[in-house]
Amino acid sequence: MELFMRGINFNFDKEQISASISALLHSEHFAHLSQNPVNYHLYLHRDKKRGIHYHGGTGALTLPSANIGSHFLQLSGSASCPYPVVLGGRTVNFSVSKKNPGGLPGIVEQITLRAYQPPHVVAERERRTQELAQSNVTITILQFGWECRDYVFSIECEAPCIEPGSVSFGEERREVRVQVTIASQKYRVAISFSQINFIYVNQHLDEPAIVFSLNTPPSYEVDNDLDSTAGQANPTNAPSPRKRLPFLPIPDHQRVVPYTSLAIRLVTASVGDLQRFLRFSEVAQIHRISTDEYPIVHRHLFSSEIMDELEMYRSHLPFSINFQIEAITRNLVVDMREMVDIMPSIVDMYQTKGETFTAAVLRKFAIDVKQLYEEGQDDYDGPEDVMECLEDCKTELSKGPAPQTLKPSDGDLFDAYHVSITPTTMQLEGPFPERSNRVIRSFDAEHHGSFLRVSFVDESKSTYSFDREIDGPDFIRRRFGPFLLDGLHFANDHFSFLGYSQSALKEHTTWFVKPFICSRRGAITAGSILRSLGTFDDALMRCPARYAARISQAFTATESVEIELEDLKIILVNDISTPDGKYQFTDGCGTISEELAQLIWKLLKKGKKRARSKQTVPKAFQVRFRGAKGMLCVDYKLRGLTICLPPSMIKFEAAGWSHIEIARSFDRPGNYYLNRPLIMLLEGLGIPFEVFKRYQDKTVRETRESARVLGLLAPLLEQYGLGSSFRLPSVMYNLDKLGIDTLADDQFYARSVDYAVNHILRDLKNHARIPIPGAWTLVGVADIHGYLGTNQIFACVKPVGGKTIYLEGPVLISRSPVIHPGDVMVVEAIGRPEPGSPFAAEPLPNTVVFSTQGDRPVPSCLGGGDLDGDPYNLIPLNDIPDFRPTRGNQPPADYSPAQRKTIEHPSTMADVANFFMDYINSDVLGVVATNWLLTADISNMGIFDPDCYTLAQLHSDAVDYPKSGQPVSQDSIPKPKSRIRPDWKAPETVNDMNRGNYYESSRAIGRLYRAIDLPIEDLQTQYRPRRRKTKRKARADRAVDGLTRGLMALDIDTVRDDNLVFAVLEDRVQEYIDTDATFSQSEQIDAIAQLYGRYKSDLRGHCAANSLSSSRYARLSEEEALIGTIIQKTSVPRRRKDAMTKLRESTDFLVKAVREQIEGDDSSDDYQYLERAWIAWTISVSRRNASDQFGAASFGWIALGAVFDAIGQIEKRTTTP
Repeated sequence: MELFMRGINFNFDKEQISASISALLHSEHFAHLSQNPVNYHLYLHRDKKRGIHYHGGTGALTLPSANIGSHFLQLSGSASCPYPVVLGGRTVNFSVSKKNPGGLPGIVEQITLRAYQPPHVVAERERRTQELAQSNVTITILQFGWECRDYVFSIECEAPCIEPGSVSFGEERREVRVQVTIASQKYRVAISFSQINFIYVNQHLDEPAIVFSLNTPPSYEVDNDLDSTAGQANPTNAPSPRKRLPFLPIPDHQRVVPYTSLAIRLVTASVGDLQRFLRFSEVAQIHRISTDEYPIVHRHLFSSEIMDELEMYRSHLPFSINFQIEAITRNLVVDMREMVDIMPSIVDMYQTKGETFTAAVLRKFAIDVKQLYEEGQDDYDGPEDVMECLEDCKTELSKGPAPQTLKPSDGDLFDAYHVSITPTTMQLEGPFPERSNRVIRSFDAEHHGSFLRVSFVDESKSTYSFDREIDGPDFIRRRFGPFLLDGLHFANDHFSFLGYSQSALKEHTTWFVKPFICSRRGAITAGSILRSLGTFDDALMRCPARYAARISQAFTATESVEIELEDLKIILVNDISTPDGKYQFTDGCGTISEELAQLIWKLLKKGKKRARSKQTVPKAFQVRFRGAKGMLCVDYKLRGLTICLPPSMIKFEAAGWSHIEIARSFDRPGNYYLNRPLIMLLEGLGIPFEVFKRYQDKTVRETRESARVLGLLAPLLEQYGLGSSFRLPSVMYNLDKLGIDTLADDQFYARSVDYAVNHILRDLKNHARIPIPGAWTLVGVADIHGYLGTNQIFACVKPVGGKTIYLEGPVLISRSPVIHPGDVMVVEAIGRPEPGSPFAAEPLPNTVVFSTQGDRPVPSCLGGGDLDGDPYNLIPLNDIPDFRPTRGNQPPADYSPAQRKTIEHPSTMADVANFFMDYINSDVLGVVATNWLLTADISNMGIFDPDCYTLAQLHSDAVDYPKSGQPVSQDSIPKPKSRIRPDWKAPETVNDMNRGNYYESSRAIGRLYRAIDLPIEDLQTQYRPRRRKTKRKARADRAVDGLTRGLMALDIDTVRDDNLVFAVLEDRVQEYIDTDATFSQSEQIDAIAQLYGRYKSDLRGHCAANSLSSSRYARLSEEEALIGTIIQKTSVPRRRKDAMTKLRESTDFLVKAVREQIEGDDSSDDYQYLERAWIAWTISVSRRNASDQFGAASFGWIALGAVFDAIGQIEKRTTTP
């Protein structure tokens, strides 16, 4: 309601008037109308006498509801009311507004959603916004450079401003904007506040300047009104999107931009401009500012002459070495002149030691040289300069066997090179062990280096996303197009675009390949590989997206089993369809015989040491076979090595490929977790908030309690998949059996536990990832026997080490993601199968079997699901009745497939590349899903709002986009109903919720969000070089033989007294070996010491590669690597999730490789295995207090796991008759 105000005292300003109104609205007289302080909007009409008074004596007061407005009029409407508003002796009169009695909709929405803020807070925010809007610091020179290790700024590129440039602050986008005019066009350098590592404001040699030290490169942009026809094309005069640029049109910038975008210097017009910048920075709440002097030099570190000299050296080197050289310079660990200085040593190393050794040394060098930036340690004893660091790496690797990437002996792994193309540069990583695919496996290991994983990402390593102020399509084609269409060059090598997997498409990641000669297949190119993949029909070839989707099957990461074709019986069977033929009940699902399932499992286990020795044979596999993809489950009626494929599985003909490729084996059930969309949907279907809150509270309580005791912490980590790479749960179980219930005195362990707890609570708070014990996630398969009735399911759950469970009665079933009321439904589970039934003969454990009867398959109702590997979420309502929807099953969405986008000729890889670029700019799946959640949150109709139904269909179209090629138009997506966002949508990096447009959500997800407090949410690593304040000590002997001598000199008695775990574990180990005797085995100690050095170096590389910052000294902590989490807050959670996935995968391969090395080969017995494990554990203990202790603690956890495994193997052999 809007109230008209008159009679306002002219001498009172807005803040004073607000204080009087607040005193009344927030008194006990309004407590019964609102649980929270009543919010309102006050608008004062302007003074008609041109500013003599604060206002014109009248105004408008908007209140959030008619009830509150009427009550206010009764209490304070006029002088005759009980509590009039009196200002300086004058009573303010209120009456219902004649023009807008209900209030302006935007204002009513704002005060209804936003929490009340005191007048002085509002006034301060408005003052800050106004001041920043007027911020303008004049600059005269724009410079780009390099921050040298001797603390000077080397200017490598500069542009005097012919017209004065400016620096301004944008609060809405939270960025600093540097604007310069070049050839009559306005260019800008946009620096997000979050990109700023440090700012130096100083005057050097009477030249006032501002230096930005950034953790990621800025955005280079130009206004889009480049021609006189812009106004004709845009008659509304709406601002055109700006164009983003890979570099600025100033001398030398194109050449140096990949290396000098993290250090920017602005020369200001006067010292007064520095003072203004400092004031504006304070207003913008940028606090990382120093006024220390920052000397400048012109060292020409990236001159064209230096670059030409480097290219001359590289022209005589092979790709594996050139890749590491490019990685070192592109990742900014040394400058180009330093790189040229060490090139003679690199060339000599290549000529004397060979390609493999030289590449390994350079890869280690790229990691170790970062220590030159990590200064400040009083006991630092590392190399003094770049050349010394290179020699140290060469010396260390010379002492061991031929240096190779540490990876487990798994034939389906290969060393992958990674390249990330960003707007200004490229970042190179690897090679890292990675699961291979059909294409990679078709060539010998010597050719695997001819393939590249190439990602197209933003500067922060996150996927490139839509920005309404930037012309995205133009930039993507201008920056990414040349690589996709013309290829990628590395010195002598040229790589061409080859394809992508469907999961990689979502991450904007592709495969590239360079030509090579294969002894079996002759000359290999991208074209020859594509031709070998199979035969595609003409209709498919005219849809680039669908063609790419089909060849993507060959790039899916899989494990391969080789079975002779003459032994395999392949049967083509019909799909089971609905009576009208519209749906297939067996969509994507075939069958195999029990004998074939056992053979597949046996072949998968082959070469994996004890990895699957205790696991039962899975009865369902997600596969790729020739041109077929989908699920294969066991049919107990089949005999021999038989496989049955329906048409829905066969996507194209590929007779030349004989291996069965396993994408996933389903040998255990998945846990069930709620999430925000599912909670929103279930709440809309009648599940009360208290149900979700009860399970969240239980999770929080158990998480905090479990963190104190090893025996409870182990299953907690196991449930959330934390520490799994290092086998932490297993090690903790074994420590608990030895009577060790806590490691409270171990600070590394304590920090690791804190990180694990924070990870779990952060997932609860930011994603509502709430576990539901007794509910399950199972892969779907079809009832090929026709035993189940309409809407019936069969589910046999067999947890590892647990008893078999048959779900019975009503089951709430869904499939992620949910977005339509019909995406959740109740079906009937038949329970334990009757004797003589197909499921008594073969219960297909850890799958959910869907009926093949009725008018529509249940999976198709659940978000358009099928049976090609989709997991389904099941809650048995007899056991967990709280989740029974009171509104019953809702009609499912139709989910009609999107129309395909076709072309008039058979698709080429250029067409696929064009689709890939379109996809980067037009993938709106996340936008649609977010808008659905925002609409359901704010609408009175919730999930039944018409816009939510529209968004559900658009979501289906967006899901189909990778295969249909038909994008969802941005204009067709219903916008959120308010610019104000719910509090749960606020980025993690927003600390003050009141400074943004956020309201307290009344939905369950909002209330759950506010119920969680993160214990260490502000704990972040500050990546900033520190100046050494103390003189270096004499360098210690860091070679392997020095480590060996140190281990032999270790005071074991002192360790036993100080380290409880060591003492207790030694007592256990001495039951089998003499631990003292192991220290006389210098050869064994040398081997394990070398292994520790390689492990430490590789772990440091993985921690650097998966940091969220591209700063040269950014690195995850060892504790983060151990747990498999990243604690740093980010405004792009998906980027952190992807980085955590890669971190866990890479550390898993690393730990497996280390364990295999400790275990030894087949000639080694279990007692020798235990001896090596004990040496590894002792090395870890000895290094925990070393100057460079990174890697020691986590290596100790690996060693502990090996000790317990070796003991287990010894006991198994001695007890087995």
